Amino acid sequence: MTEINDLISLLQRSPVMGKIHPLVPLCLPPAVEVVANPSIVAEELDSVHPHTVRPILITTYDPRYEPRFTLMHFASCPPPEAFADNLPARTHYARTHLLTHERVAERITADAVQRNYAVVALMLVDGLCYDDVKDWPEHVEPCFVDGPSVTYGRTSDGGLIPTIGFPSIVGRPSLARRLIDVGIRRSRGFSYWNREKNDVSAYLYEGVPLTRVGSMAEALTILGTPDLRGTYIQLVREGLDGLAHRRREISSAETSACVNAIRYDYQKLIGVLASSGLRGAAYLVSDHGILWRDQHALQRADELRLSHPRYGTNSTTSSRVNCIQKSGQGFVICHYPVLAAEIRSNDSGVHGGLSYWESLVPFVRVEVNV
Repeated sequence: MTEINDLISLLQRSPVMGKIHPLVPLCLPPAVEVVANPSIVAEELDSVHPHTVRPILITTYDPRYEPRFTLMHFASCPPPEAFADNLPARTHYARTHLLTHERVAERITADAVQRNYAVVALMLVDGLCYDDVKDWPEHVEPCFVDGPSVTYGRTSDGGLIPTIGFPSIVGRPSLARRLIDVGIRRSRGFSYWNREKNDVSAYLYEGVPLTRVGSMAEALTILGTPDLRGTYIQLVREGLDGLAHRRREISSAETSACVNAIRYDYQKLIGVLASSGLRGAAYLVSDHGILWRDQHALQRADELRLSHPRYGTNSTTSSRVNCIQKSGQGFVICHYPVLAAEIRSNDSGVHGGLSYWESLVPFVRVEVNV
């Protein structure tokens, strides 16, 4: 927290410019204006017209402006506790300046066009926080979960909400459909569930030939045999969600082993694409992170009456929640460390609310044969 506090103190004196980690603005008070281009600030200061005095953070470093602004580089991710106070007021910034679930399909499609990919793979991980993988050697970009941090959401009549969780990542039109339009015309899907008995799988794999597998190892073995030219590959992999639910106690060694196993499978996927000799990329993104029960001093808010510990659809007003609309459905999302209901006694983790651990997930891209 010391570095964040130092930055806040400097911002009270003059505009600050530096090489800034993309998550730093989420830790700052809402009064701080965040500007990407230092020339915009310099132009305002040089104008003969009066300007409003306010704290300004300039997130693009330009050595030409060093004499004009206070310099402070903050290139590493802030500590998790730095997000607690200001993240709820910074969600507009997060949804407009960070990658979000709803823009993943657009991003991958744009990459395929600009980088001339012949093969694309996407691994969807059920439960994995940005903090879990931020130190991976691969480039890991934070992705903001703009809404309930869950795998999927349902309307009042039981239908899937297209802008929550995995459905939001795959998108509509789906990523598979978008890639057909840019020349990647074939697709292959792998999941633990078939579409006939699981409506989430049916949604995620609409128009994609789906193979039910028992493990990622099985999927990757199958993938290692055919020609992959012009193919989009979509896989769903269990992540930390499998440890969080119906497990009373989880050790840090178990969570670390799970994260390492995810990276192992992701590297194997990269290897399959690389061995094809085709230009392409393997992507990884998750639906939500996890709040571990024994790692946080979670606080029950008795005034909240929600069916889930961290989110719900009930109408309520409280300074301890954010209210958001997703595809016409209203949601109440609890701030960290608030609980609206008790965590189930046989769960070791929870998710659904707004926090650094639940709402910031990894987006990873590794290119092959470029």
